[in-house]
Amino acid sequence: MIQFSEISGSDRNNSSGTDGFIQLTPGSHDSDAESESTTRDADVDMESADENDRTLSISTPADRRSSSSLGSRQYKFIAPRPGTVKSLSDGPSPGASGYRVRKKRAPYSTSHKIDTNLTRSLNACVRCRIQRNRCIPDPNNPRGPCQSCQNKKARLSRLPCLRYKLSDSTLFRTGLDYMPFYKTHPMIGPQYGDFHIEKQWVDGPGRVLCLGQDRGSFLRIELKQFVPPRDPTALDLKGRSMYEVNWAIADPDAVAEALNDFIDDSLGCYLESILDGMDGLVWDIFHAAIRSSVFPQPNLLLRKTLRLWVVCRFIESRWRCWTDQEDEDITRQFPDDPFYDWVSPPPYVDYQFASVIINRILLPLREEILRELERMVEKHKPEDWYVTFLSSFILLQNYELQMQFQRDFAKRRQAPPFGEKFDWNATKIRKMARLDAEQSRFMAGYRDPSTLVSDRLHLGQQLKSTSALRSVRVHEWPRVMTGELAWDSSTRLSEQDTILNLTRDEVEEVKAAVRHFNDLGLYGNEVSESNFPLHTLGQKLLKVTLDIHRGKGFAIIRGLDPKDFSPEDNLIIFLGISSYIGSIRGRQDEDGDMLMHIRDAKRSKAPQKDRPTRYSSRASTFHTDTFCDILALQTRECASRGGRNILASSWTVYNKIAATRPDLIQLLAEPIWPFDSRGRFFESSTRPLLYYHGQKMMLNFAREPLLGLDGVRRAQGLATLSAKQCEALDLIEQIASENQLVVSAQPGDLFFINNHGLLHSREAFEDSTDNGPSRYLVRMWLKHPTLAWKLPRALQEGNSRIYGDNELGERWNIVDVPKVQFRLSERLTS
Repeated sequence: MIQFSEISGSDRNNSSGTDGFIQLTPGSHDSDAESESTTRDADVDMESADENDRTLSISTPADRRSSSSLGSRQYKFIAPRPGTVKSLSDGPSPGASGYRVRKKRAPYSTSHKIDTNLTRSLNACVRCRIQRNRCIPDPNNPRGPCQSCQNKKARLSRLPCLRYKLSDSTLFRTGLDYMPFYKTHPMIGPQYGDFHIEKQWVDGPGRVLCLGQDRGSFLRIELKQFVPPRDPTALDLKGRSMYEVNWAIADPDAVAEALNDFIDDSLGCYLESILDGMDGLVWDIFHAAIRSSVFPQPNLLLRKTLRLWVVCRFIESRWRCWTDQEDEDITRQFPDDPFYDWVSPPPYVDYQFASVIINRILLPLREEILRELERMVEKHKPEDWYVTFLSSFILLQNYELQMQFQRDFAKRRQAPPFGEKFDWNATKIRKMARLDAEQSRFMAGYRDPSTLVSDRLHLGQQLKSTSALRSVRVHEWPRVMTGELAWDSSTRLSEQDTILNLTRDEVEEVKAAVRHFNDLGLYGNEVSESNFPLHTLGQKLLKVTLDIHRGKGFAIIRGLDPKDFSPEDNLIIFLGISSYIGSIRGRQDEDGDMLMHIRDAKRSKAPQKDRPTRYSSRASTFHTDTFCDILALQTRECASRGGRNILASSWTVYNKIAATRPDLIQLLAEPIWPFDSRGRFFESSTRPLLYYHGQKMMLNFAREPLLGLDGVRRAQGLATLSAKQCEALDLIEQIASENQLVVSAQPGDLFFINNHGLLHSREAFEDSTDNGPSRYLVRMWLKHPTLAWKLPRALQEGNSRIYGDNELGERWNIVDVPKVQFRLSERLTS
């Protein structure tokens, strides 16, 4: 049996170069033959010519027998003694054999000192740092390629000689230090957000302010009231007094914690909503980064990079605020604010909140990401290249969005950086842009407005330069959409195909369901299939539901007279039957109204053209309602003349355009269509009109938010349509009119329309001048939990604003309140 035994002091003295090692010694055996057999199988000899070179070698039995100095039972040392091991960096001791005394470095020559000083001032280039070469700048061109890079023989290509450090990169805007208030109240550093200033707090409870950016989530921060200082010059970027609303953040640590939780909850929503409509490659790379950040093992660099990308959107997009108690003292708005309808955070809270985002979230993320990325680049390990590529791509794409935001910001401020009044030779500008004299002269030479992007540039003109980057692969779409939904003017749809006429027994079943629900004592919005039983009619309603989602796209249920029921029971019938079609109900405006009462607002003095279509008697063009799945209408009364509903198939419109003007298909599918939306419900956005998703073709648009309103300026940052875009809209209107289906209505009709598959419009109408009938419809937006169409990312955010939980809540406005005035947001939405 082999045993470990410590070498005695005398043995250590006789064995030079083995200080502190343990000797492997055979134990007692029954015979030498058994010992010889044991050691013959595998024996490790560490003997070498140099005592300090302890390399492993396999020795043969003959070699062992000839090693008389060690004895037949003694083998070399294979393990260090505890506490005597020297680190590899320590090297051999001066007394050991083979020890090399490092020569003392000679003093630098004058030329060497000059070269070293120049290298330190310019930084060593990336190649020399990676290869650990001395970087020697070229004396004839110090900022050009170094002499080491020039001496490298190019194989297929020569990498540029770059002297920048990744850790020097600026990934985001770090404040508004050019504004007077922000110069004395910095957003970064130890005095960020004025949290170092002791404030005179007002006694009383704090308030909770909710903040969100309409991405499906929001956060809560606690505010305290304070006595504001007297400083009339303290103005924010929008010209508001910083202390007009004297509430402030008292605990920045709690806000930072809430922000981190908010990032975790909303990271996916931000990626989907912002990346939607971009080139497919961009989304694929982000998707790969998301997957690689958690699989096969967590990657902190990718995770932090994605978080930084999302948080950078925080400081670009507007925040909307509200309180649980509807506290107007905190959410008070300013008439001069260009985003007056948006309900922005109070100025001082906005400043503090942005300071926490930048100083507590972005700056630490930036430092950690760039330090780790620089380390990986300089290590130059093959296994790191994939993560390096993904991280670098995300950071560069973040730069692209930052530049786009800065350009739009400059346009809003009417101070484009390339304008006539912009002095590139100014010391401040050169310092800010880090330009030398030659670079400043180059930029100053591009003052000709014809070479620049002006405010009058249409999106249609931009399409040439951006289509290559954001091209939708419409050539992979089907040339012709087939199915029941592709009906046109030649399709003969009988009344039996489109209308479900209720029998007398089915009408009685509906009445019984109303009585059953009323006996339960529930609220009206609690109507569902379970408490509104329709055992016989329910089977037919299932077929109607399938027909709406997978068939021709619409259905009419007829046979109920609204005069037989009270207004409340009429609504319960509408809710009860529609719950079989789509059980999820959506809000329809920024007030959270779940019902829309559609009729001519006769009490309003506004001209017909200045009213929302739903509150006027004029005809409407073909359109879809904004983002909803199913448009449900209950006809209470019909007009004395006109007012019929008109339908057209989106699939037929696509088929006709693809056959006659295929060039417009690409235009309609590009994310270049600017939708102007005001108020708190939907944010203005740029997205496509035409989608092919989940084997289904969808059109989603209305002309008012695209073309704008007479006498109303477009939302800031939104361009006007090009001539070709207007041509595409006119062609849609023409094809839809040529293939339309006019549907006559009767009081009591329930009309259900697949909003993603059909376009709809309305005839102009005239109501009776006396107490006769006046056209009156009640509208709901529905969604089926399982049969609903899968939506592209560009439509998901708006769809979630309608059907998801958010700050708007729900308001069941059962009573029709006559409209007199109309918000701009009402005129721009369906």
